[in-house]
Amino acid sequence: MRIAKPLTLLDWYICSQLVLIILFAVVLFSIIWLAPETLFKLTQYVFSGQISLGQAVVMFGLHLPEVLQQTIPVAVLLGTIILFQRLSQHYELVALLASGISPKRILLSVFWVGLLFGLVHAVVNELVIPQTSNRLETMYTDAKLKDIPDRNFLFVEKNHRKQLSKFFMIGQIQKPQLSDFIILYYVETPQNGVQISRILRSQTGRWIPESRQWQLKNGIEYVLNDEGVYKDIRQFDEQQIRTDKYAAILLDYTRLNPMAMPWGQLKHYIKLLKEGGQLQEVPFFEVRLWQKWAGPVATLVFTLLGAILGMERVRTNRLFGLTFGAIVIFIYSIMVPFAGSFGSLDIVAPWLVAWLPLFTAIMITALLQALRPKQG
Repeated sequence: MRIAKPLTLLDWYICSQLVLIILFAVVLFSIIWLAPETLFKLTQYVFSGQISLGQAVVMFGLHLPEVLQQTIPVAVLLGTIILFQRLSQHYELVALLASGISPKRILLSVFWVGLLFGLVHAVVNELVIPQTSNRLETMYTDAKLKDIPDRNFLFVEKNHRKQLSKFFMIGQIQKPQLSDFIILYYVETPQNGVQISRILRSQTGRWIPESRQWQLKNGIEYVLNDEGVYKDIRQFDEQQIRTDKYAAILLDYTRLNPMAMPWGQLKHYIKLLKEGGQLQEVPFFEVRLWQKWAGPVATLVFTLLGAILGMERVRTNRLFGLTFGAIVIFIYSIMVPFAGSFGSLDIVAPWLVAWLPLFTAIMITALLQALRPKQG
């Protein structure tokens, strides 16, 4: 049985230097990311007396986890490039190679740092953001700095022939009382299509678990003929309607904000969407699920890519590494949000869409390395 070797003096030296650079870069990029809008607005709120300085500090801290998702990979890549450029320019890299230490062994030292920050990225995504996002939204709402966000809920029911039978929408689900209900009923046509037969609109409503029905209040019912023209309009004080049981279950998950759910909860939400027949939303959230793995792995890989890009020849002062690193970061930063939007089209497998930004960053790095001028 082989016992893992402890970290050597070389490992401690490279790791300590790299961690300090990355931490500095994380703080710098986070402030730059938040300063133009968030920090400026919080400062305005303090001077206008809408919130106290203590509240502003707490709210700024609650904004940080969401920003860290973006800044950690960027800081890791640029931090590693800066370290290896410094090692190259100060002849330290030459000394290491001349003493018989292979490039592979040097890369192993930065691997541990990448693993550390990859784990930090995962912890922030899984444990911190689900807590801070809800608290931040509550603080903004309680201080009346912004209205309760409009978040609606849609549920589509189909018949045994996979045709639309009912369209159920709640316009506002974030307030204590559900409001703005719209229900469209569909019937089959002689041409094997569907058309709207009834429309229900209600100001408020609630789900009654005992009867498994929705109780609508203060509404209007519109009845349409075969030509789609209103033939009857009547008001009602209260009306009970039935929907598939998954409508109420998915409503509870939607009110929790799926974008901030941890991996296990999001996976269960996707399972419920499939069981409830809401397949149109599944691709987007499957991409989001895979991105929870892709982010930490990208952080780990970026340490290795940064080391490769940062190895400059001693006799030159050209900063090819930083330039190439900026190109890689720019392309990666654009593709991450693009992947989320592209995934909802359900054209490519969700796992491939989620991992595409990292695959592209690796290929771009390989291409730029091939284009780097050969130096004597």
